[in-house]
Amino acid sequence: MTDNALFDIDDTLTVGQVNRRLSEAVRRSFSNDIWVQGQIRNLSRSGRGHVYFDLCDPTPAGAPPKASISVTLFDSNRQIVNRVITRTGNTVRIDDGVEVRIKATVEMYAPRGQVQLNMTSIDPEFTLGRLGADRDQLLHELKAEHLLDANKLIAMPLVPLRIALITSGGSAAHADFHQQLTASGYAFEITTLSTRVQGEFAPEEIAEMIAHGSELDIDVLAVVRGGGARTDLAAFDTAPVARAIASATKPVLCGIGHEIDTSVADLVAHASLKTPTACAQYLIERVIAFDFALTERASRLAAIAITLPHDQDKLVNERASLLSQRVVQTLHRASQATASAAGGLERRVTRAIARSEQRLATTQGHVTARSSSALTAAWRRCDQQQTHVAERPGRVLREQTSRLALLEAKLSAVDPGQALQRGYSITTTTTGQLVRSADQVPPGTELITRLAVGTVTSTVTASDSTDQERHD
Repeated sequence: MTDNALFDIDDTLTVGQVNRRLSEAVRRSFSNDIWVQGQIRNLSRSGRGHVYFDLCDPTPAGAPPKASISVTLFDSNRQIVNRVITRTGNTVRIDDGVEVRIKATVEMYAPRGQVQLNMTSIDPEFTLGRLGADRDQLLHELKAEHLLDANKLIAMPLVPLRIALITSGGSAAHADFHQQLTASGYAFEITTLSTRVQGEFAPEEIAEMIAHGSELDIDVLAVVRGGGARTDLAAFDTAPVARAIASATKPVLCGIGHEIDTSVADLVAHASLKTPTACAQYLIERVIAFDFALTERASRLAAIAITLPHDQDKLVNERASLLSQRVVQTLHRASQATASAAGGLERRVTRAIARSEQRLATTQGHVTARSSSALTAAWRRCDQQQTHVAERPGRVLREQTSRLALLEAKLSAVDPGQALQRGYSITTTTTGQLVRSADQVPPGTELITRLAVGTVTSTVTASDSTDQERHD
C-alpha cells in the first residue's frame, strides 16, 4: 500500500464477491434444513408451478409485519408438500393469512444479495392446531358474552323473499344460489354484497358486508361460499365474522360448503346449511310452506264460503221456529198472568172501596159529634169574652186616669215655670248653653235671662266666682 493511497486495491471486493461470501457464511450457519413458523402473505404462483410468498410474524390484517422473509417453493418441492397435505385430507391450503410451520433451507440468492427460504415440506398439524385453538378460544369468549344464540333469537319472517347475499361475486356459490331461487318461480329479491371469502382480508370484509346488510330493507342475510380446505374456510372461524353475525339485526343463514367441520359462523348464525344450494333450498321451502298453508286456508275458506250460507239459513230457520214457539208460549203465559192479575186487582179494589166507605162513615160520625161539642164550647167562650169586653174599658179608663194624674203631679214638681213663678230665673248664653258658674262667662259674653214674665239680655262686664268658693 502506497503512502498516497487511502485504501489497498487488493482489499476491495466486488458485489458478487460480497454476496458469495455471505452465501457461504449462510450455508455454514444453516447447514441443515430448519423449521420456521409464520403467516403467509403476498402469495403468488408462476407459470412454471413455482410458488412465492413472504413468511411473517403474525399481525392483525392490514398491519405491517414486524419481521418477514421471502420463501420460494419450487415446483419439485411443491409436489412433495402437496403429498404431505393430501395425507391429512387436504385440510390445509397454502394461501394468504394462513399460519404455517414449514421446513426449508436457508440460502443466499447471490444475484440480489437476498436471504431467502427454499421450502421443502410443511407441518399441516401445526396449522390445524392453531386454527383449532383459535376457534376454541373464540367460542369460549362468545359463550361468556352470551352471543352464541343472539341471532337465533331474531324471528325468521314467514315469507323471506328479500335477501342480502354475501359471497364472492361471480363465484360458483353465487351462481348456484341465484339459480336455485330463480328456478323456484317465487319473486325473490336478491341484493348481492360481494366480498372476499378467504385470505388475509376476508374476515374484515365479510363482517363489513354483514353490518351493511343489516341496515338494508331485507328479510334475511345469507352468507355462502363453496367448499374447500379448512384453511380456505378459516375466515368463518374469526372473531370479526362471528361478532358481526351476533350483532346483526336480521336473521343470518350460513351456507358454507363443508361436510365435516362446523365453523364458528355456523354456530352463531340463525341457521346453518351444508352448501349454498342447501341455503337457497331452505328459503324456498319456507316460502313453499307458507304458500301451501295459504292455499290450504284458501281452500278451507272457499269450502266454508259455500257451506256457510246453507248452514246459516238452516240455523236461522231453526232459531226462528224456536223463537215463534217461545213467543206463543210467552204470550199464553202472559195472558194467563194478566187475567189472574186482573181478577186479583178487582178483588183488591172492591175490598179497598168497602174499607174506605166504612172509614168514611166512622169519620163522619166522629166529625158530627165533635162539631156539636166544639160549637157549644165556642158559644160558652164567646159569652165569657163578651162580659170581659164590656167590663174592661171602664177599668182601663180608671187606671189610666189615675196614672195621668200622678204624672201631672210629677211634671208640675219639676216644671221650670213653677220655679220662675217663685222668683227664680234661668240664664243662658246666646247659643242656649245654661250658665251655672261665673267661670263660664268671661267679660264681654252676651247673656239672656228668662224671668217668670219676659226675658232680659245683658253683657258681662266682670265675673267673680269667690262667693261660690267660700260657699264650698
